[in-house]
Amino acid sequence: MSTNPWVPNQHGAWAMLLLPIVTGLITAAVIAPSYGNPVQWLALTFMPLAWIFGYAAFFAFGLWFKTRAPSRRRAYLWPLLTYTALTIACCAVVLFLQPRLLWWAVAFIPLIAVAVMEIFRRRPRSLISGISTTVASALMYIVAVSASGFSVLPWFFSEAPVAIWVTTLIIGLYFTGTIFYVKTIIRERDNAPFENVSLRYHRIALLLTLITSVAAAFDGGYTASGLLMIAVMAAADLRAKLIPPIAKANPREWTPQKVGMWEIPLCLVLALGASLTLVV
Repeated sequence: MSTNPWVPNQHGAWAMLLLPIVTGLITAAVIAPSYGNPVQWLALTFMPLAWIFGYAAFFAFGLWFKTRAPSRRRAYLWPLLTYTALTIACCAVVLFLQPRLLWWAVAFIPLIAVAVMEIFRRRPRSLISGISTTVASALMYIVAVSASGFSVLPWFFSEAPVAIWVTTLIIGLYFTGTIFYVKTIIRERDNAPFENVSLRYHRIALLLTLITSVAAAFDGGYTASGLLMIAVMAAADLRAKLIPPIAKANPREWTPQKVGMWEIPLCLVLALGASLTLVV
């Protein structure tokens, strides 16, 4: 058994998994009306645990479903059951403390359904699967903020500052862009039409970032944070144009690990920008 089912080995997914919810917790601390509410902070503690265990369960399920060997299926079943039980337990705690968070199920159920259906179709790395899981991950930023006590769901949807929605959007745009970008270097290296799609996506994402950041600035604040977000998306657009031809000429040098390492600076700036939402 080459893959350890207890530890997800998709290293690039960890940034996408953790950045939104961690920065969302930071923004939740900024926007929280009170720091003395133990129920609120207990929910915010179990929320990231539920999210991480949920991802681990999803990873184990993908391995369990894909393999046909009985011995491997048995080996993959235990982490699947363990992580599923932990996910359910943590979700139960969060929803018991803040039952109104169930409003977010409207957004998450179809996204998770798409990802699971792609596993059933044996296409876990398809474009639509990647986009659905990326959007779900980006939403964890605003889900964490909605648990801060700033406003009660469903009124939070209309009362949340524009900057919160903009940050969620930009996180989603960036990580969705990485799906296109990585494919142009690895799996779709010789696919010129796909590379054009990637370039167009990044241009549109940058334009949306500019427009929404200006809107958030007019709504109040969002200056330094917005500038950092714009810088990230501009850099992402530039690397989507420059790096694929270089990688195509040197395919052995541009391994998935190297591609991931080059994304670290952009992820750090994005994390800083998201963390500064509503601060400066």
